[in-house]
Amino acid sequence: MTGSSTAQHVKLLFHLEQDEDGYPPASAETLWAITVGEGLYKIDNIPFFATGVAVEDIVSAELEAGQLVYKDVVHPSGHSTLRVAVYNHEEVPRVHELFKQLGCATEQSHLRGLIAIDVPPSVSWDELRRVLDMGREQDRWDYEEACLARS
Repeated sequence: MTGSSTAQHVKLLFHLEQDEDGYPPASAETLWAITVGEGLYKIDNIPFFATGVAVEDIVSAELEAGQLVYKDVVHPSGHSTLRVAVYNHEEVPRVHELFKQLGCATEQSHLRGLIAIDVPPSVSWDELRRVLDMGREQDRWDYEEACLARS
């Protein structure tokens, strides 16, 4: 979680659509969020599988069967979400450090080699794209653009 310890954190449920290969490996994901208004929440961790949302986005959610269920992005934050699947699991710590040096935050999934990356608006997309493509070309990883910043 990226917010302060005094903020009111809640879990939001995101329903996921699995492809024919069973990816993502779950039908739902929960994300931490901070309550910012009636039915409004600020995303406070990097999504591993949900698409279309990023850290600090303000989203709407409704209570359904005792769970807060994500409905829509109300105000995009300007952050983007990427996911990198690192092929050599021993390289994962170096990959975390590489993206940290570029100004991104990262989180490690329970799936070996999967890293979720938060790209703040201040990060240079030219440099980031160069690094992402170089890693892909070197067969170090593949990546997914799960949520690109919207203005």
